[in-house]
This record gives sequence, C-alpha cells and structure tokens, in this order.
Amino acid sequence: MVCFPSISDLFDSCLLITLLLLAAGRLSAVELPSDSSAIAAEQLKQLNDQTIIGTRVLLDSEWDQFKHGAQKATCTLAGLWGWPVSDYQDWAVRFKLPLVYHRSDELSGHADVGGLGDIEIGTGTAFRLNDMWRTGGGIELHADTASKLALGENAWRLKPGWGIAHDVTDWLTLNFNVEYSHSIAEEDNVAPQRFLELSLPATVILPRDWSIGAKYKATIDFENGDRWTHSVNAGIAKRLSNIPVVLSATLEKPLDGGPKQFQANLTILYYFERYHPSK
Repeated sequence: MVCFPSISDLFDSCLLITLLLLAAGRLSAVELPSDSSAIAAEQLKQLNDQTIIGTRVLLDSEWDQFKHGAQKATCTLAGLWGWPVSDYQDWAVRFKLPLVYHRSDELSGHADVGGLGDIEIGTGTAFRLNDMWRTGGGIELHADTASKLALGENAWRLKPGWGIAHDVTDWLTLNFNVEYSHSIAEEDNVAPQRFLELSLPATVILPRDWSIGAKYKATIDFENGDRWTHSVNAGIAKRLSNIPVVLSATLEKPLDGGPKQFQANLTILYYFERYHPSK
C-alpha cells in the first residue's frame, strides 16, 4: 500500500527546504559590490522577466481555491542554471519538481490525495539587444509523471515560448510573452491540449530593494472552440540585504468566472552567483 503525504507533511517539507536555503545563503554571504542596487533590481526583475538569466534555485508554495470547496496545494522545487554564450547572449536549462496535495469538492466527499506532480524540464536563451531592450525564449517539456490521476494533467506536452522586455526607466520594466502549449501524448482518455498564452507583465522597482509586479494573461484554447480566458496577477517582492535571496508573494484572480476562485503563491529564490546587470 502506497502512503501519500498529508498537506501538513508537504508544507513541513517546504519549510525545511526554505530554512536550509536561507542558512546556505547566510553562510555564503559576501560583501556586496558597489552596484548592489543594480544587481538587486536585476534579481527582482527575474520574477516576471524571462529575458534575464541568472543561476538560481527556488521554492514555490502555491494554493489554489476552487468553487464548491475543492482545494489544491503545490510545493515546487525548481532550479535554473545559466551561463554566458557571448557578451550579449546567455543560455540556460531549468527543471521543476512539484509535490501536490489535492482535496476534491463536496460532491466527492472531500477525498484527499497527495504525491508527486508533473515534472517539467526546459532550455532557453536570452539576448541583450541594447541597454534598454532584451529578448529571449525556449522550449519546455511537461512530463506525465504524477503519482495519481488527480495530481497531474495526464498528458505529455511541449511548450515553446518567446518574450521581449523593455526597461522604460531604471525602475519600470514592461514585458510581452507568448507561449504555445501542445500535447504530444495523452493518457486515460484525456482530451488533446492545444492553447496559446499571451501575457503582459510589468515590474516596478522600489527603494530599499523592494518591487511590485502585475501581469495580465489571456489564454486561447484551440481545442475548446477557440475560447478565450483572462486573469490578472499582482505581487510584491523583497530582496534581502547582504544575501542573494528574494522573497515574493503573489495573488492571481481569473476574470471569467471559471472553476478557480483564486491562486496564491509564496516564493523564495536563492541566487548562486552575482549576475552582471545589463546597464
């Protein structure tokens, strides 16, 4: 008999990993260089900007609240390893390892299930066009690795994407991203998936290494009559002093009255190296 972790076990694991990351950051902390504000701004931008590549590991705790009492909690450990290809181009590989807890709605008796979710791996590149413009993109594989049907999408899916970023000022960055998702294999009679996501993120850098972000996202579902759905996202982030750690909190709200009521995320990112700012 396979035993799955409870929601308390999942969040205890997330808390332990978070504390270990913070401890590692303090042990490896060094004196910040003179351009520390610019480095902190670059790290804060990376929350919404895929055109900036810096080696990092993150722990994300996500809470999804659905109608009729259904709930879903996901604790994701993710990493990105980046390296320079030239003075104006960087390359990266990344992975995501989720642990999921799902509680179904009242009609199914609040059945609880937890375990491994769908793993994702990807690669991409980014270019610095000049001091104000950047572009970048890549491709990601969403693997059908969930330990239970309720914890994954039951499909193998490829997701290519591309984006562009513009530093309007030293404190305001605007982005435009396009991602196309297409399932290449489905399990358990799951319908094919084919949709396009368009997003418009914005990041405002505040004094003392704080930032606020907002994002509008539109999704076109080609397998469901070209149906459009819309959502908005807002968050706040803080780059800690003396150590390369960024903490962020975001809240996302669908605008179409679908099954999801809201999504909340708490994220901690640890940067393993200083990244040279584009300016």
